[in-house]
Amino acid sequence: MTSSSDRGSVRPPAAGDVDGTPADGNAGTPDPIDLALLTALAADGRASWAALGEASGCSASTAQRRVGRLNVLGFVRIIAATDVLAAGFGVSAMVRMRCGASRTTDLVARLQSRPEVRFLATLTGTADCVAELVVERIADIGPLLADIAPDGDVETEALPVLRTFTAPFTVFPGKSLPMPLSATANAPAPDLGADDGVLPTEVAATPLERAMVGALVRDGRTPLNDLARHLDRTETATRRALEQLIASGRVRVGPLVAPALLGLGTELMVWISVAPDLLGAAARQLAQHPAVHYAAATLGRYNLIGQAFLRDFAAVYTFATDVLGALPGVREVDVTVQLTTRKRMWRRIEDGRFVDADDAQAPVLT
Repeated sequence: MTSSSDRGSVRPPAAGDVDGTPADGNAGTPDPIDLALLTALAADGRASWAALGEASGCSASTAQRRVGRLNVLGFVRIIAATDVLAAGFGVSAMVRMRCGASRTTDLVARLQSRPEVRFLATLTGTADCVAELVVERIADIGPLLADIAPDGDVETEALPVLRTFTAPFTVFPGKSLPMPLSATANAPAPDLGADDGVLPTEVAATPLERAMVGALVRDGRTPLNDLARHLDRTETATRRALEQLIASGRVRVGPLVAPALLGLGTELMVWISVAPDLLGAAARQLAQHPAVHYAAATLGRYNLIGQAFLRDFAAVYTFATDVLGALPGVREVDVTVQLTTRKRMWRRIEDGRFVDADDAQAPVLT
């Protein structure tokens, strides 16, 4: 049996540890071993270092050092991810905000430390900022928005997410790497080729599941004994609960990858109005494009939203005309460019890299 330490958290490389350095020696360029490790982590983010090394053509110690180095550089975080609505953890809404460029910095600072904010970016175009809010009930969104902007100085437009058409870790930014069908070992992958998207499991998360996911959002490779201690449960009970979450597909553990690591310099949020009878077909078609990282059906003026990662700004024209223009039933399209991304999956981002914030709070789903 593999020891819990072999499955443990990411260990940063020691000073002068060349075995943890990519073959080309460039801190910002992954080599084939790095890419193979990311693919193996996407297949099973809690696999032992020995298994990850075997899948990537390197030793267990090299695998741990390589991933540790990517972590230290801020390019990768191993986390647990969940589709909050489908998995019974709550509801989410993408909120477009307008406040003027002079107020955007203050607004982002207020939003960044909020535990309800899972994703946060500043935009250019018809909105100054977008935040994904995660709450327990849809009715909680109104009071939360009022709390965020108590003086009425921010114009908000909330688009509650009804159904996602992408799954965590089944799509790397821009599909730069070959991906396994399922995101975590033994987890069933949703049928993303269907017009229905990711179907809800019709279960409600238990307090134990919420606490477990909250811990694994911080570190998806938290050793079982540490996780059990944090939850005040036995290792047997903790293992059983974790295996059930993963086997059901409600939680997936894998690598959150900074697009810059893969040479993707332009990030877009797209807002689309589609005829209701063609919404499923349009969402599926959008989700299957190689550049699209996230696609979801929503309520509101725009009923289909997506996020795309492109090589550079010059690629936006072709994406807008050839990809968005080809979607069925489109009535209106609004393309906004992410100027700065400040949060992804609850993880803070500065200058395109993940950082560990001292004031970070537990995700609200816990």
